[in-house]
Amino acid sequence: MKRVMICEDDLLLAMDLAREVEDAGSQVVGTFYSSFDAWNAADVLKPDIAIVDLNLADGESGLPLATHLVEQGCRVIVVSGSSLVHPELGRIPHSFVAKPVPHGIIAELAGSR
Repeated sequence: MKRVMICEDDLLLAMDLAREVEDAGSQVVGTFYSSFDAWNAADVLKPDIAIVDLNLADGESGLPLATHLVEQGCRVIVVSGSSLVHPELGRIPHSFVAKPVPHGIIAELAGSR
């Protein structure tokens, strides 16, 4: 079973993502609304996969968080509603999903099946 961290400041979207992850047979190890909290928790939780919004409650902090997670060996799925993505995102391996998130895509990317 894959361990998935969700980093999303929209409560309803975070709940939908968690449900899709769990329906796909993976375990949500935590949901975080700011990169500060997610960064500290990631070092303890050691997720296999992280779903990361680029704009979290503490600003445009998703990119540094995603970079940190990749450096820790975590697979990153970036979820963003922005049509302008920072060029630095191209420096880290990731999957990208545009908001609104199509039903089933998170299960496909984060599922253990």
